[in-house]
Amino acid sequence: MRALHWLRWNDLQTEDDVEYPFAKPVGAWQLGERGEGAYMGIQKAIPKYLFFDIDGTIVTEGYQGRIIPDSFYETLHALQEKGHLCFINTGRAFSEVGEEIRSLGFDGYICGCGTYILYHNEELFAKTFPYTLGNDIIETIEQAQLEWILEGQKDVYYGDFDYVTHIGDFKKEHLSLMPEHSIILKKEERKNIPFDKFCICIGKDSNFELFHQKFKEDLAFIDRGNGLYEVMPIDCSKASGIRFLEEHFGIAHEDTIAIGDSANDLAMLSYAGYSIAMGNSSKEILPVVDYVTTDILDDGIYHAMKHLHLI
Repeated sequence: MRALHWLRWNDLQTEDDVEYPFAKPVGAWQLGERGEGAYMGIQKAIPKYLFFDIDGTIVTEGYQGRIIPDSFYETLHALQEKGHLCFINTGRAFSEVGEEIRSLGFDGYICGCGTYILYHNEELFAKTFPYTLGNDIIETIEQAQLEWILEGQKDVYYGDFDYVTHIGDFKKEHLSLMPEHSIILKKEERKNIPFDKFCICIGKDSNFELFHQKFKEDLAFIDRGNGLYEVMPIDCSKASGIRFLEEHFGIAHEDTIAIGDSANDLAMLSYAGYSIAMGNSSKEILPVVDYVTTDILDDGIYHAMKHLHLI
């Protein structure tokens, strides 16, 4: 009998020619004495479930402006044509996911660090702070003199004061890009607000420890540097969103792949079956990933998917 060949996706390749980051596909062609292909029970390759961060992973940020590389459009469509499912997994609330992302055709969204999950426009999971807890959070934020943004499924909320920290930059961006969903709250209006997560930033007169000590048993804090924290319910994260979908759809853990670039991606990169860091990633995530690809503008996602033989 001559050499055994494996069917990988739609291509026939010799077993020795392929480096497999995952398990070998099931099914084979056996060549007969005359070289004819004999079918030996080919099965479809198992689809992967890919989870993409947005900022710094799909879309550039900072001085470059907001650019989605042309190669990403092609890569996303190629993955879906192969039967893989592609999800956004972002710290942004769903209200902050702009049309530039929604128009790409993702299969689903994990938003607000696992607080809101959609699959083909069907809401699978939603966790909003109860009004009693939310009111206590807002009141304590103000006592601690922290700057803040409250992030909900439909809107984001700011105070009517002058912001002097990084959150002021968020406020300007939101008022420019999504003014109809950016709500400015007067002091007397800051009660019973529907929000899933929030950000706080430390100013020169802030008392972060006052806030942290009061809520450290109920809330998870992600330190984004320069006094900025993302805050969400303690049982929610980008990893919990992946875990929910695994349980909901019966997904094998080893078939999950996470791609990110910054500290708020640590949870999903540490959790996923396989993890990829962008070449432009912050250094703290590099020790936990399986593979580092090229920068976002050097077609990092395309090269990562080629490395994994997914496209």
